[in-house]
Amino acid sequence: MTDVLSLKKANCKNCHKCIRACPVKSIRFADNQAKIINEECILCGRCVVACPQNAKKVRNDLTEVIGAIGSGRRVIATLAPSFISEFPVSGIEKMEDYLKELGFFVAYETAEGAYVVKREYEQMIREKRQDVVISSCCNTVVTLIQKYYPAAIPYIAPVLSPMMASARLIRQEYPDAYVVFIGPCISKKKEIEKVPGYVDCVLTFDELEKWFEKRGMVLEPEAVNEKE
Repeated sequence: MTDVLSLKKANCKNCHKCIRACPVKSIRFADNQAKIINEECILCGRCVVACPQNAKKVRNDLTEVIGAIGSGRRVIATLAPSFISEFPVSGIEKMEDYLKELGFFVAYETAEGAYVVKREYEQMIREKRQDVVISSCCNTVVTLIQKYYPAAIPYIAPVLSPMMASARLIRQEYPDAYVVFIGPCISKKKEIEKVPGYVDCVLTFDELEKWFEKRGMVLEPEAVNEKE
């Protein structure tokens, strides 16, 4: 599988903004070109935001999901809670309608997995399993610790992230489903490689928006009922 984050060499103007923005200095300037050192990258996405030339390329996995739908598989989405601020919908029901137009079988909120994770953390605290607990919800934070602060690894909670917990719930009901997580974070694309067997593919909100555009679908803001 190709790297989650790569460089569009033709676009790079060597402004060095990405190098200054990288919190772990995993971008180097060599041979008159900025280069991402993937072994050191934590996929925080700051370089993508900082680059004025759109020279950072996030791997597009739309083809994988469209192919799964086209093959007749039962493709199920789990949506990060922030979808409500990214798309003009009132809730998961309306968002599910749009996703079904794309071919998804059904859509769930990843928040359902977050409730499972929350209960596990509460139990850990009650049972005093660890004096120090670092949340395992964010793959970028976990990767930062694994690569740069290995002494803190024992403190990472041995708990699935909400994305993985949500996918596990889905697979309990639909064992043969093709599960797609949809959210804002590029780091989740790497997490599913590190913890296989739960989520088959990850799409960012940007990828989903491009899919809607490709299909000519316009998400109209929903009217708000105001009391007179």
